[in-house]
Amino acid sequence: MTGWDDVSDVCGRLPGAELGEAHEGSPAWYAGRHPFARLRWDECDRELLQVWTAQMDTAQVLGGRRGTFPVIHTFSHRVSLWAVLDDLDRREVTELLLDSYGARGGRRRLAAVDVEALLP
Repeated sequence: MTGWDDVSDVCGRLPGAELGEAHEGSPAWYAGRHPFARLRWDECDRELLQVWTAQMDTAQVLGGRRGTFPVIHTFSHRVSLWAVLDDLDRREVTELLLDSYGARGGRRRLAAVDVEALLP
C-alpha cells in the first residue's frame, strides 16, 4: 500500500524533477514543463496517481486490472492512466513513475537516473 508521500519520495530523487501544481491546484511533479505524476482523488476520496506512458497497448495489458487502473486514456502518442495508490506496492509505483518520467521528460532525463538505486 502506497500514498502520495511515497510518490513524492521517489520523484524527489529524480534529476530535475520539481513539485508544482496542476492547472486546478492539485500537487504534480514536473520534468521540465511537463507533469509526469499528478495526484487526483476518486469519488470515495481515495488517492489516485496519474502518470503517462508511451506504451500504446497499455489499455489491453492492464485490461484485467481496471479496479486498480480505473482510467486509461489512449491518445495518438501517449497513454494517460490513473492508478489507485492503495492498490500498488512501492516497486510498481516506482516503475510507473520512471516510465512516466521518461515519457514526459525525455529519454535523456531518464538515462541520468540510477534506476537500480530507486527500485526497492
